[in-house]
Amino acid sequence: MLVAEDGSVLGRFNLVDIEDHTAELGYRVAQHVAGRGVATATVRELCRLAAAQHGLRTLRAATARQNAASQKVLTKAGFVPVGPADPAHLSGKPGTWYQRDLVF
Repeated sequence: MLVAEDGSVLGRFNLVDIEDHTAELGYRVAQHVAGRGVATATVRELCRLAAAQHGLRTLRAATARQNAASQKVLTKAGFVPVGPADPAHLSGKPGTWYQRDLVF
């Protein structure tokens, strides 16, 4: 969880399904900080930590096709689209998997 100095929650960022040096990234940011670079900066830092502290080599993230903001965050953080995501993985919405190889 990402928390501001005043204790307010700015977002949630997590790595799940860790296997074979690969994990799935999930995140959500608070509406009052959306569009301010908080998600992009935090995803970039999480990529750094995933490699440096946990030995991960690849992160994947799925986003709904209609979620342009999330696609922008992932692209700015160095992720590239790699194929369609199963709608069941995105609450029934069609989407795309993004991936970033963690080479530092």
